[in-house]
Amino acid sequence: MGMNNRRKRLMSEFKSYLRAGYPALYVQTVEPDRAFETLGKEVLIVSGVPVCWDVISGIKEINGQRILENPDPLSALTWLTEASENTVLFLWNFHKFLNSIEVIQVIQNGMNEWKSRGKTLIVLAPQIQIPVELDRIFTVIEFNLPDREVLRFILSDVVGSSGLPMPEHVEALLDAATGLTTFEAENAFALCAIDPKPFSCSVVSAQKAQMVMKNTSLEISHATGRFDTLGGLDRLKEFALKIAGSPLARGLLLLGVPGCGKSHFAKVLGGELGIPTLSLDFGRLFGSLVGESEERVRQALSVADAMAPCILMLDEIDKGLSGANSSHQSDGGVGSRIFGTFLSWLNDHKSRVFVVATTNNIAHLPPEFLRAERWDAIFFVDLPTPEEREAILKIHAAEYGIEVDAVPDLSAWSGAEIRSLCRIAAMTKNTLSEAARYVVPLSRSMGEKLTELREWAKSRTLPASSPQKSSVSRRISAKPAEGGAN
Repeated sequence: MGMNNRRKRLMSEFKSYLRAGYPALYVQTVEPDRAFETLGKEVLIVSGVPVCWDVISGIKEINGQRILENPDPLSALTWLTEASENTVLFLWNFHKFLNSIEVIQVIQNGMNEWKSRGKTLIVLAPQIQIPVELDRIFTVIEFNLPDREVLRFILSDVVGSSGLPMPEHVEALLDAATGLTTFEAENAFALCAIDPKPFSCSVVSAQKAQMVMKNTSLEISHATGRFDTLGGLDRLKEFALKIAGSPLARGLLLLGVPGCGKSHFAKVLGGELGIPTLSLDFGRLFGSLVGESEERVRQALSVADAMAPCILMLDEIDKGLSGANSSHQSDGGVGSRIFGTFLSWLNDHKSRVFVVATTNNIAHLPPEFLRAERWDAIFFVDLPTPEEREAILKIHAAEYGIEVDAVPDLSAWSGAEIRSLCRIAAMTKNTLSEAARYVVPLSRSMGEKLTELREWAKSRTLPASSPQKSSVSRRISAKPAEGGAN
């Protein structure tokens, strides 16, 4: 659904709530000023009287004229009770006061009278923080960030003020600015106007990245690497490039052997597509307050939506979600609620966020995470084939500036182990065979587990590498690599 259609639906729903006499609405927004201006006009359309309150100015009309100078929150609620019919009171940042027992009681006492006289209380807040006593009273509305037409108007205004000609790449600038508030967009466009290369998309994107920096559970990577820095995985690469740009795409789940390129794939996919890669750390989502963890998930996913188009990487998601099924016993159900919030977003989001989740142990994932339509495909990333090992060795030998000679037997080595081999050879000034004594392949200690993993994946996943490039048996050898440790 286009942004303009979402805005029309929001306005229609909002007016329906007012006409139906809803006494309490909770508008989630990071732009209370724009929300009041926009929704206040809709209040006038249905013959209501819009006024707003904040903790500094008290109550003001839509034209800015003060009605009540007392900024006390209880006074604002009392004023609404005594106000004329069809009054709609917008309360800025009122979530900070909703936990007060006095505020709770005034709202509970007043809601029936407000409803009978067409009055509505509207909280404007960046987060949903509704105490349980009021949870069934408030109806939540999400006020969308500015759409392309609003951003286009802001850009035109900034360009006009700068005296510069309108840039040719307007649509690209609007793409880069999507997800910003009107305030942020105006600042970003103004910064573009004074840049040595006026109206560069990269300047807007850099400002947009500030959202990620402010979110402790997200990290951003503007990858410069491309697929040529990742050896092998040709089938996975081909499939991802075919679907990642589609608005219908959901994402990929990558199961496989540790150190074989799953995480690196997610990062270079962003570089290949020319879009940022965001990494979500589930461990940082847990908070100490009731509802804080779920709100952190919503905030992180909201930032991802705003950063679209982008890649959202969920690295080793089996660790983040391993306790979801039993969290009611271990953490009061917080893990289950985090998982449910993420799953709902995964199903319903319309933004161009392409999710790449990696896991080393799929048995730890909740079953509902694997069902059809969660992912476009589930790929199995195995140890590299002989051809892939050769490609990986060339990439990392060039990276560390070493000669590819006296190559040890690298059968059953992962890509990460081959890179480690090259790095150690570069540091010690040894040949690859000599450096191999310092690397112990994971396959030696996890042979049985890797065999079980392959058996599980055989009929449930797609191979990330072409079958014709597979070795004859792909068996794990217990034989030490040439020059390896005894």
